[in-house]
Amino acid sequence: MNSISNPLLPFLLPLFLFALFWVLFYYGFPGLWRGMKFGAQKLSVLIVRSGLKKWSDANPRVKGLALYLPMVMILVVGGLAAFGAGKFFGDLGQSFRLTDSKIYHIDQAVNLWFRSERFPGLSILFRTMTDIGGGAGMTTIAVVITVLLVRKERASAMYMAITSAGGFSVNIGLKLLYARARPDVATAIAVAQGNSFPSGHAMGSFIILGAVAYLLLRQRFTWKWKSILLAMIGMLIVLVGLSRVYLGVHWSSDIIAGWCAGVVWLASTTIAFEVLLRIRQIRRGQRLSGAGKDIPDQPIAPAVRLSPGIHRRKRKLKKM
Repeated sequence: MNSISNPLLPFLLPLFLFALFWVLFYYGFPGLWRGMKFGAQKLSVLIVRSGLKKWSDANPRVKGLALYLPMVMILVVGGLAAFGAGKFFGDLGQSFRLTDSKIYHIDQAVNLWFRSERFPGLSILFRTMTDIGGGAGMTTIAVVITVLLVRKERASAMYMAITSAGGFSVNIGLKLLYARARPDVATAIAVAQGNSFPSGHAMGSFIILGAVAYLLLRQRFTWKWKSILLAMIGMLIVLVGLSRVYLGVHWSSDIIAGWCAGVVWLASTTIAFEVLLRIRQIRRGQRLSGAGKDIPDQPIAPAVRLSPGIHRRKRKLKKM
């Protein structure tokens, strides 16, 4: 029996989620965000200062990819950690194949409830959200990377590209590992291909929109506007995840696993991004920035060294 078929619900649900996230972000998140950003920057500073800076100073002729090895290692470890997070959740959820397990019953109950609450207006909302988490998400990546390249923010463009591509690879790997079947096609109101666990839409939207959020938060505008953008991103992430269960193409545990793996991978690439910005400072002979300071992602010309002839002319002028 449908108990929530209010024609205003497709409008009220996004507004409610937006308002909820805005209140949380505007009043409670500034301190938390500063702490999270400080933590990522502090860890990146420790990684760079732990030996990379000394090694670079001792070997000034070292150029190219050698200096970027710590960043590569972070990405490798982060990818393994994200895969491990999904695998850990998957191992706990292996009982979804057992009809007497709690996870199995929770998944079945959640999907049955969503099926019983379907009505045209809500279906339009969730179809739109699932489209945003699919093709529209890829378009978002392309647009953001293009804008960053035009602005010559190459490190940020690389951050977006690696975060997106790496998250996709981790998701595919987990799908191949568990090969979980999707809910019964007869009960679905959308078409989906491939395995079910974890949800590619949920994980992808979390990673892509999370990376966009981090880049937006580095920009110089007031927290009022930052909190509004964060609220919109949080609303979209939740609605994309819910849409996959509502449309009958994923189990609820698929969504949670996608979000968990997404958190680990996004954190790893964000730390690698901060390390990259500080490696660029080393290569340019600049003073290494500490935690709590945003390093602009802009091409900065190295210091110009004056030729000996210019120095001699300057000394002659001083004597005159």
